Formats: sequence, structure tokens, C-alpha cells
Amino acid sequence: MIPITERPGVGPADGAAPAAADGGRVRWADRPGSADGRSTRWADHRSSRRAELVRAATRVVHHRGPDVPMEEIAAETGTSKSILYRYFSDKAGLQAAVGQAVLAQMGQALEDAAAAASGPRERISAMVEVYLETVDSSPHVYRFVTRTGAAANVLRGFVAEVADLVVDSLLPALRGPADGPPDAATLAAAHLWAAGVVGLVQGAAERWVDDREAAAEGPGDAAGPGDGGGPGDAVGAAVAAMDRRQVADHLTNWLWDGAVGVTRRSRLRLT
Repeated sequence: MIPITERPGVGPADGAAPAAADGGRVRWADRPGSADGRSTRWADHRSSRRAELVRAATRVVHHRGPDVPMEEIAAETGTSKSILYRYFSDKAGLQAAVGQAVLAQMGQALEDAAAAASGPRERISAMVEVYLETVDSSPHVYRFVTRTGAAANVLRGFVAEVADLVVDSLLPALRGPADGPPDAATLAAAHLWAAGVVGLVQGAAERWVDDREAAAEGPGDAAGPGDGGGPGDAVGAAVAAMDRRQVADHLTNWLWDGAVGVTRRSRLRLT
């Protein structure tokens, strides 16, 4: 995920009153120039302005960290906290909106990676790379949208959404050449497999990023067992020294070959 740096656009005043709505949906105009036509224009402006605020907030979180307060986000986006609350209701709503934007980028990247892959193993490797790139390119934004708590009431969960994307990528391999929709057993296997894939990749990716950040802060900060310069520091430093390709290769081998396959590979290298 590449941090967004566009400057928010300028439109009608944020404090303008919205047009009447029916069940949360703006009534669309049947005739040009009608009152509903004005409602449509307001809805379009509000949607555009909301997207601009999401991009600006993403940029602020990227630079300031996941704990940045709403007051600071508002100031950096050139608006006020009360205006932000009109668009997002609360910080959890903003987390959800930023999360959806990140998911849209990741979803497209996963689709592109899966389409370019030559086989099931390559598809898994490509998906792992996409996830690692998302986390590595902006760990602050990643933490902002994956934190549990109030945001879970607004967004079903970033990780669960990613698992759905993985299911879509795995189904062709699980279904094989047969036509027609997958049966319940195939869907169950895909969802279980996807949950395992995301859980493993998520945990490993977060450990990797944490160790990289700790290593950048200075000696003795790397994550791991032990404090004050010991085996834990050495392990954290070794994890931090891995590049994205190395981490992706490890994860792909574990996911594809399993523990037995990885052990066999290690023994072959030693002989």
C-alpha cells in the first residue's frame, strides 16, 4: 500500500445540510433540475469529500502513527474534528473507512497477482508477497485498521475481509477443472485454509515488521525472549535482517510443504 499524498480537494461547505434521504439512501432524480437532482449532486459531493478525507487521514496516520488523535487528523486534513464526525461518526468509523480503502488496494493487487501466477504454489507465494508489501509499506496504517475494539462494530474485521479475498484466489485450485459452483465441502475447506493462511502470514508479518522497527531504533530493542542483549536480541536482529522476498519464501514453503516438507528440505541442504 503506497501512502496517498494528494491534497484534499475543495468543494461546497462541509457544513451544508444534506438532502432528504429514504432509509439511508439518497433519492435519485427522475427529471433534470428537480429537487432530487440537487440531492444527487449533494450525495456525489459528500461521497467525493469523504474519499478525500480518507486519503488525507491515511497520509496522517502513515506519518504520525496509529495512535494519532482525531484532533490532529482533523488539523492535518484542513478541517475540524466536528466535521470529521459528520462523515465518520467516530474514530472507529474512520478506521473502518481507511480499512476499506486499504482492502480495495489489496484486493486489486491480489487479483493481479493471482492472474499472473502460473500455478497454485505460485498463487500462494504471490498472495503472501502482496500481504507483506501492504504491511511493510505502511505499518502505521496497517496497525490503525487492524486493531480490535470499537472498529470491530463498524467493520467486520480487516483480517476476515482478507481471508475472503484469499478464498476467492484458492477456490480455482480446490475445485479443479470441474465446472459449476463449488459444493459446501469445498467452500468449507477453502475458508478453513484461508483462515490458516491469513493467520500464519499475519503473525509472521507483524513479528517481522516489529523487529525491523526495533532494530531501527537501536540495539537491545529487537523483539524476542530476553532483554538487555541476549539470544532474544540476536533472533530479533536476524528476523529484521530478512528482506521481503526471504520472508515470503519461508512462508510459502511452510504453507505449501508443511512441517514435514520444510524439515526434509533442511536435511537435504545439510547432506
